[in-house]
Amino acid sequence: MTESLEAKLSRLEILYTEQDYTIQTLNNMVAQQEREISRLNTSVEQLKVQLQSLKTEGPSDIDPGFEKPPHY
Repeated sequence: MTESLEAKLSRLEILYTEQDYTIQTLNNMVAQQEREISRLNTSVEQLKVQLQSLKTEGPSDIDPGFEKPPHY
């Protein structure tokens, strides 16, 4: 091979290695975010259950007409 072909091949190998590293880094970040989203979804579902139980177990003497308007 000539000098220029070897230099081009070397440059391509470097670019490939850098892109592979970038892809692996991004893949790790996406996997971490997926785990975090799953954890947050679980937390939201637990809070929904807790809120529903508070609504059903709450005092029944509260006047339902005494709710804040939706714009508050």
